[in-house]
Amino acid sequence: MTSIAQTLDPIRAIFRKQLRHLIRYPGELGFVLLIPYFVAALTVAMGTSVADGNAFSNFASQTGSSLNPFVFLMVGTGVWMISWMVLEGIGTSLRDEQIKGTLEQNFVAPINRFFLLVGTALSSVLITTLIFAGTIVTSVLILAPQGALGLIIAFAIMLIGLIPLFGLGFVFAGLVVRFKEPYAFTQAMNVLFGVVTGTLYNVTVLPVWVRVVSGAVPQTIVIQDMRLAIQSVNDVIGAFGSIFVLLTMGVVYPFLGYAVFKQFERRARVNGDLSKY
Repeated sequence: MTSIAQTLDPIRAIFRKQLRHLIRYPGELGFVLLIPYFVAALTVAMGTSVADGNAFSNFASQTGSSLNPFVFLMVGTGVWMISWMVLEGIGTSLRDEQIKGTLEQNFVAPINRFFLLVGTALSSVLITTLIFAGTIVTSVLILAPQGALGLIIAFAIMLIGLIPLFGLGFVFAGLVVRFKEPYAFTQAMNVLFGVVTGTLYNVTVLPVWVRVVSGAVPQTIVIQDMRLAIQSVNDVIGAFGSIFVLLTMGVVYPFLGYAVFKQFERRARVNGDLSKY
């Protein structure tokens, strides 16, 4: 038991550090919570201004969803913001340590490199829960209280979806070590995720080739199944196949992501990239 505790010490230390950073800047957290409301409200306002009285009926016919449009959009924008924070958190934290000169010290420390990434990733679970509670839960309880029971299943689906997302985060961490440009990669991918994962619409409206790309992104399944769970608990039962795919991604993506990261790390050790700007 002592050996296990010592092994987990690096994860706890990194988690506490990331938590302190989160508490230190409450204004940033507040801004993150407001962005989904702003995007969803702007979309609803644009739709109602164009379609007027037919806006809600057009929305239901186009999406095939009986959810309140604002709730539908809040699920998408909330998950999108969560993926944004996870990917950017893992990537930029390594870059910040690289600039401060502590990344090289961490990498030569006698601990598994995997623990450094896991500790940073686990800290994302806390902010994920806060975003879920502050955006999705709030909008559902106010506008669609009949879906309150489905929030439990939706939260479970979201947590499962974090596991393969961490794997993608490991890839971004490797790209940061190699190219020193976290924001260029994370911003580009966050915009891409907003388009292909069905943040503001069902992915069925996308071309077939885009849907192939969309199917490889775990957040596509997360958004789709969370909407079904909130709409009706019975609806998500029929989506068991997609949840199984999400679980498979949760097993495969972290290992693939870490393998990519290790390749970049080995190259960095040879070329001295860990200490370069």
